[in-house]
Amino acid sequence: MQRKMTRAVAVLSGVLALAACSQAEAPQADGVCWRVDRVSGQRPKFSELARGVGNLDNCAVLLEAVRLQGQASADGAFQGYFIFVDANGVTSAKHPDGFRYPIFQPPQRLEVDRELQRLMKARGGRLPDAAELSLERK
Repeated sequence: MQRKMTRAVAVLSGVLALAACSQAEAPQADGVCWRVDRVSGQRPKFSELARGVGNLDNCAVLLEAVRLQGQASADGAFQGYFIFVDANGVTSAKHPDGFRYPIFQPPQRLEVDRELQRLMKARGGRLPDAAELSLERK
C-alpha cells in the first residue's frame, strides 16, 4: 500500500511539473509592448506592437487603442506580465490563468479612452506612438 501511495505521489508530482513547464510566459524584453494572438490548443504567439514603451501602464494604453479600433479584445504582454484588454476591463497577471490585477479603474479608463480617441483622430485613425504616451496617475 505504501509503495502504491509513493508511486501515485511521484506520478502526480511529475504531471504538475510538466504543467508548470508548459505554462506560457510573457516575453521579458525591456521596453517592448507585445500583442498576443491566441489559437485554441496552442501556446500564445507574441508579435511586437511597440518599442520604447516606458511601463506596463503605457503598454496597456496602446493595447486599449487597438481595442478601440474595433477589436473585441487586445491582449498583450510587457516585461514578463500579461495584459488583458476587453470590454470588461484592463487587467494584468504574471500568468494567463493567474489572478488578474486591474490596471485602470472605470473612471481612469474613460479618461484614457477619451484621450486615445483624440490622438487617433489627429493621426487619421492610426495608433499613437509610444513616445506620445505619458500616463499620469492621479
